[in-house]
Amino acid sequence: MIRELSDGEFPEAGALAAAAFREDPGFSFIISDDARRRHRLPSIFEAMLRVDAETGGRVSGAFEGGALIGVSSVIRAGLENPGIPDWIKHLPTLAWFALDPAAMLRGLALINAVEERRPKDSDYVHIIAVHPATQGRGIGAALLADAIKKSSGSVYLETFSRANVPWYEQRGFRVVMEIGSPVRPTFWTMRR
Repeated sequence: MIRELSDGEFPEAGALAAAAFREDPGFSFIISDDARRRHRLPSIFEAMLRVDAETGGRVSGAFEGGALIGVSSVIRAGLENPGIPDWIKHLPTLAWFALDPAAMLRGLALINAVEERRPKDSDYVHIIAVHPATQGRGIGAALLADAIKKSSGSVYLETFSRANVPWYEQRGFRVVMEIGSPVRPTFWTMRR
């Protein structure tokens, strides 16, 4: 079953997304140390999911037997990227960034590189995450199909994992651009 998350489910959704993205090249770039990444990613993902929901995004969970096993966040076409005011109330959760300014700067640079390419005329699949213990069972495909079904037209996403590109292509997406850089990980923008 896929449904929108309730307010009390965001901490669990943040932890699930953190587990799914722990080895992701983008998040490994932001927080290079695995132990720190494991500790910090849940707060980043919970804040991201909350900001997405608070600014008009659709944050959904995939459930099996009452357990959350996947999460998605989709920003509707026409919505602006969240700004600093949208993040202010989440600063207590993310205060650790002040103690790691290099991670904060890497994160801001990566966010800027991604957000400047996002087309405003497409729904944006910001996050699709499946708990590692339940990956490979079609949960990600179901979350993506749900996002596409509820979209207002074209759908856009990006991935920092080259291995994900064929998976998305099998679901009707095509690569728009491969964005490389000598200072941050390569990512692929895709549209359907």
